[in-house]
Amino acid sequence: MIHKWIMRKYTDQGAGRSIPACSLFLLVVASFKLKDRICGIEGELALPGFVMSAEVQQDRPWDAIPRWPRRLLSAWLLYHVIAIVMPPLAIPPTSSLLSEMAGLFRPYTEGLHLNHGYHYFAPQPGESTLIEFTAIRSDGTEVKGIMPNRQIWPRLLYHRHFMLTESLGYIPDELQDDWLKSYARCISRKTHCPEVELTHLLHYMPTTDMVNRGVTLDNPGSFDRTVMGVYQRENK
Repeated sequence: MIHKWIMRKYTDQGAGRSIPACSLFLLVVASFKLKDRICGIEGELALPGFVMSAEVQQDRPWDAIPRWPRRLLSAWLLYHVIAIVMPPLAIPPTSSLLSEMAGLFRPYTEGLHLNHGYHYFAPQPGESTLIEFTAIRSDGTEVKGIMPNRQIWPRLLYHRHFMLTESLGYIPDELQDDWLKSYARCISRKTHCPEVELTHLLHYMPTTDMVNRGVTLDNPGSFDRTVMGVYQRENK
């Protein structure tokens, strides 16, 4: 066998010296690949000393698949890998080319739930969107809150609230008022208050200088507030 010949050739038994193990390993692996190439399809030999029977060839799972199915499988694997990579690359800021390419893969990625935007977290995550509310009772007392907040449990429910507030940055302008009214109705129902004031909060990431100065994440200077409106409960 050629791999045995390599072992004898590159190992000096008399002097006790040998080539590096990694190089020897690569040579042995190459010998097995060469052996596969020089053996005939029916087990006939191109060189003496090498035998590969038809039974051994049939045991190789990849060769058991016909050529065209193999090509289709390879094409699908390539398509699948590209589909996994495209959603993170298409999240802004990005090029229009990547956005258009991601659109071609969208039915596939959404069907298999592969459209994860891990690019959202790095390298420059944007500001967070929150909603601050003031619910006013009939007697004039107020119930204040923010959505989402750290008291929400379990964390999956917190994430649900967070995604609801984040969606405010993506809805069309003509739908924004209806969207906010739906939030106000929910808060009014939960707090039993007929009037709800909503404030849009943008929470900016602290800069390197702010971190070095020990500025905390809840520093008031990290927030940009915009009053969205006051909504009355609809009596039906």
